[in-house]
Amino acid sequence: AYGLGNYESQDRKVDAKKWAEKHLKQEKQEKGRIQVNLEKCTFCMESKKFQRKEAMMSVAPHVYLCLDAFNRCIFPNQVCIVPQEHCNATTELEEAAAAEVRNYQKCLVRFFEEQDPPQAIIFVETAIHRVSRDKALLGAGPHTCIVGYPIELALLPECRSYWKKAFDEAENEFETTHKKVIPTDAKGGVRAAVPKGFPYVHVDFALTGGYAHVVDDVAEFPRDFGQHVMAGMCELTILDRAYHAKEEYKSACQNIKTRFADGFDWVQAQK
Repeated sequence: AYGLGNYESQDRKVDAKKWAEKHLKQEKQEKGRIQVNLEKCTFCMESKKFQRKEAMMSVAPHVYLCLDAFNRCIFPNQVCIVPQEHCNATTELEEAAAAEVRNYQKCLVRFFEEQDPPQAIIFVETAIHRVSRDKALLGAGPHTCIVGYPIELALLPECRSYWKKAFDEAENEFETTHKKVIPTDAKGGVRAAVPKGFPYVHVDFALTGGYAHVVDDVAEFPRDFGQHVMAGMCELTILDRAYHAKEEYKSACQNIKTRFADGFDWVQAQK
């Protein structure tokens, strides 16, 4: 009996060893894939694919602000607020990074309100493809960004109605398990309205409150939903371009960087 017991125990030890080796191999493979993702990320500042240096407007310890990419700008002076940490959604950000995002949003609202003619900036985040926070920190999944679309101030009420309708029609009503339109307030934003881990789209109307939509069918939901909605509202398409030549884009980058640094950048004000 003792011999049989020893034999069974040894067999289990062998199985445990094999399982540990397999698990270690899987971890190494996953870390390799994640590292490749990180190197390919166009938003990570340390990535080989990062090509936004000329578009940078301001850099804070946890977040940076830049003009959106040449092939993504459908509005003049369309900007991006991006966490430096590879993160899938602002609902996953640490408090310090979230505060910096908020600071940039306040600065941009004031900046565009003082343009001639005055403009309102619409902040849109599409966070629909999610992985665990641990994997995201290692570079897995998409890198979230908040896109800022400047529009005419007079269009703000229309924009609010247009987005509500877009969310109402976003997914099949029989497949939706969540409330289609979740109001967000000016103070808490999406972090107070949508729990961590949920895929969502959020729009904020110049920090006067907004709407969030929790996505049910991530596989079918369009990644460029926000871009489509903003383009449609202004009778454009996502193929339209605010800048028709690279030189025009470079000039716009320098122009907005100079104007934003002149009394609007909270990072410069703290120096």
